[in-house]
Amino acid sequence: MNATAARRLLAAGDVDWAGTDLGLIPQMSDDDERLASELDDSDIPALLDALDRQETFVKAHVLMTRLTGVEHETFPTWNGLAVDIRADGSAHIDPSQRPVMAERWRRWQSQREPHRTLAWDFVSS
Repeated sequence: MNATAARRLLAAGDVDWAGTDLGLIPQMSDDDERLASELDDSDIPALLDALDRQETFVKAHVLMTRLTGVEHETFPTWNGLAVDIRADGSAHIDPSQRPVMAERWRRWQSQREPHRTLAWDFVSS
């Protein structure tokens, strides 16, 4: 998928949440699920950028988790994201979690990038 399509996916509907015996489960529309299945590593930069915006950080976090396949817990948080499912079934996510999620994913990205060797690394003293 290209970054434009990834941005379109992020701009689409929100993530809904269900609480089950298996823990928290994020749910997206069928169209969003179809687009999400087309994401690949080239979409990671657009998803990382989306972590910086309050209106897209939750969906970006869900998509990054799915895309990367990182092992994660589903309860009491969903891969570190605290989701409060209320008695009426609505979900609330405190937006103050955004910087923490963004930092976690940027740290993950920096650890997976190959270390670049600079020309001066070969100069002996």
